[in-house]
Amino acid sequence: MRALVMAGVTGLLPLTLTTPASGEPEQWSTEPFAAQVAVRTGDVNGDGKDDLVSFTASGCTVALSSGSGFQPGQDWGACRSGANDSPYYAYFIGDADNDGRADAITVRPNAISSPRVRGIFVAKSIIDEAGAERFGTPTQWLDNTIAGDQGSLAADLEGDGDTDVIGLFSGVPALAARSDGTATLPLIAWGPEIRGEQATLAADATGDGKADFILVDSAGTRVVPGTANRWFDPPAQWSTTPFIGTKKTLTADLDADGDADLIAINANDVQVMRSTGTGYAAPERWYAHSFSGTKDTLTSDVDGDGDADLIAVNDNDVWVLRSQ
Repeated sequence: MRALVMAGVTGLLPLTLTTPASGEPEQWSTEPFAAQVAVRTGDVNGDGKDDLVSFTASGCTVALSSGSGFQPGQDWGACRSGANDSPYYAYFIGDADNDGRADAITVRPNAISSPRVRGIFVAKSIIDEAGAERFGTPTQWLDNTIAGDQGSLAADLEGDGDTDVIGLFSGVPALAARSDGTATLPLIAWGPEIRGEQATLAADATGDGKADFILVDSAGTRVVPGTANRWFDPPAQWSTTPFIGTKKTLTADLDADGDADLIAINANDVQVMRSTGTGYAAPERWYAHSFSGTKDTLTSDVDGDGDADLIAVNDNDVWVLRSQ
């Protein structure tokens, strides 16, 4: 397991309620995977399995999933708009047009070099006239400021199948740029200026199809369910257990029950608090050893079985820890 990183653990209860809920790590790629700008996952070819996508200096490289491994990286074209000249850029892979194929989404701030080139740019996943699968030319879906100075998130806010973008700002409410499948609707305030002390996430924790606002604090986790009131309802205390990954804190549906769980990637193990739809259950040890990547650690359904897996992206290979 030379690819996995090990260090000390702090901040989590060493509670084990069940046997590990995952198998052993599998090496899904033995080649270097370019991740110069960002690495993301999503089902770019619509086959039901999430793929690995790298935003590089020149475009996007895609390693398609076969369900048991990643194919060699392919050049999928100039998927991103402009060069990084601000720390507030954000990169996502999500189905912006609800056609079953995940697209490349770039969120641009007021760039230093081109101050009027801002907003959301989408490079749709297409099959071109030659029959090649790739990302099309990025087009501007929104000309407005949505890149938050406190970060940006991507999730399906309305349960309509389209990926939307949320900007988190200092001093003003969270703003949402909702996709209508062909462009982005005008910005709307989606929630108050609240943040988690340790992490701020967006995912469907309640299982109703709409993304909820997940606030990971030092002494527990609060959730604002996505309702007709958007994220303006008072946060509900879903857990009073400190649950913060020393490497990374993630959210995804690991047990295929329709609601997103909370995942703590630690230096010596992986722990999970499963969502009940109205709260988080007690922590479980999901994997009893280190599992994190030197480039990034992600969660996505790469084998197409309906539950999210963990992916460790390293300089020279990629490992997958499948949920079972």
